[in-house]
Amino acid sequence: YSYLLTSQLESQRIYWENKIVRIEKDTAEEINNMKTKFKETIEKCDSLEQRLNDLLKEKQSVERKCSQLNNKVAKLSNELKEEQELNKCLRANQALLQNKLKEEERVLKETCEQKDLQISEIQEQLRDVMFYLETQQKINHLPAETRQEIQEGQINIAVASSASSSTAGTGKPSSRRGRGKRG
Repeated sequence: YSYLLTSQLESQRIYWENKIVRIEKDTAEEINNMKTKFKETIEKCDSLEQRLNDLLKEKQSVERKCSQLNNKVAKLSNELKEEQELNKCLRANQALLQNKLKEEERVLKETCEQKDLQISEIQEQLRDVMFYLETQQKINHLPAETRQEIQEGQINIAVASSASSSTAGTGKPSSRRGRGKRG
């Protein structure tokens, strides 16, 4: 009985010792696996912290750039408003100047028309004077009897609208010819 009990206890001890060794081995493996996973987790955590720090720095950089861009946008908006106001004023001035230019052109046109009229009148007077002088020279070259006859004679010129318009085209109206011979 004692032998049986010892052998059973011995087998039980071996069984449990083997079981403990297996459990210790499994536990050691599990601990090693856990340590490896823990190291990996810590490395991941460190890399994530590093990534987070990098992202925070990048975020700050982007926020600074965004702030600078917002300042530039505000500045450009103000400049745009100023330019629009200036453009509005320039357009108003342009409209005023265009009206003034039209008025000046109208006045210039009227002045030119008056000057052209005066020039044509002066040209007609010059033609009359030249005709008078030519006629007087011709008369001076004539014999004395013919000159006396011309001075005592009278010239009558009939004024007709068809006659004056036809002679006006030649540049020597009939009324001017009469004036030249009177002297």
